[in-house]
Amino acid sequence: MNLKTEQFLDNFFFTNSEPKLYSTGVRLVPMEIKRRNKKRFVWVVEDFCDETYDDKGKLVMAKEYADSVE
Repeated sequence: MNLKTEQFLDNFFFTNSEPKLYSTGVRLVPMEIKRRNKKRFVWVVEDFCDETYDDKGKLVMAKEYADSVE
């Protein structure tokens, strides 16, 4: 089951699904989410380690932490 499906089943959304990025190397870490005394974990990007592309194949320099999606 993917993250989007689990968010739908839990009726809890904390991310947007756009833009979609593709990377040949990322460092992932688990993030704990608590809701009504229920603990869940999702994998989030800690660091991009290699080239990353948008869904049109354009090379992008994604940031792990930003004020906006752009």
